[in-house]
Amino acid sequence: MSTGYRNRPQIAQQSPHLAEALDDLLQRINAMAAQTNANPTGQPPQPPKIGSLNVTAAGGIVHAQITDGSPVSRGIIYHFESSTTPNFSQPTLLQSGPSRDFRSALGSQPIYMRAYSQYSTGKPSEPVWHGTPNSPSRIEPGGVAGPAYPPSKGSGTAPTTGTLGGSGFGQTQTRTDSPDNAKTLI
Repeated sequence: MSTGYRNRPQIAQQSPHLAEALDDLLQRINAMAAQTNANPTGQPPQPPKIGSLNVTAAGGIVHAQITDGSPVSRGIIYHFESSTTPNFSQPTLLQSGPSRDFRSALGSQPIYMRAYSQYSTGKPSEPVWHGTPNSPSRIEPGGVAGPAYPPSKGSGTAPTTGTLGGSGFGQTQTRTDSPDNAKTLI
């Protein structure tokens, strides 16, 4: 995201060398912003909603796959969330990095899944469910029973209560000492 600076014509007229130096700094700031998916003048970019999520399961193994043809930049991260309840009251984050595939042994307990994308500097995209938001599809992994899912502790800057799913790295820039209190620096 490119940005300029105020009063450039006047600065260039009064001090051409200063304008050249400021132009050089501006070029570097804009290059760094582009390379880190940042915005030097405001909120970092939020990626568009991913296309779809498909999940298959057998023998306790779950394979989730995202289809995402939307325009994104290098550094995109994909997050999968699983939950034992269709309302995702305390989802567990299953991070896959830049991969649009996630495969793991998740035990035999029925689960629900959703996914979203995020840049490390910004807010996550809107989630997409396996099924629909109002009626997520139940996934039956089968196989040997594993341990019961413990309550989630959340992820990133989200509260440590685990009750704010869809956060990935976080919805806010920082999380304060209080587990339910987060603030934005930008």
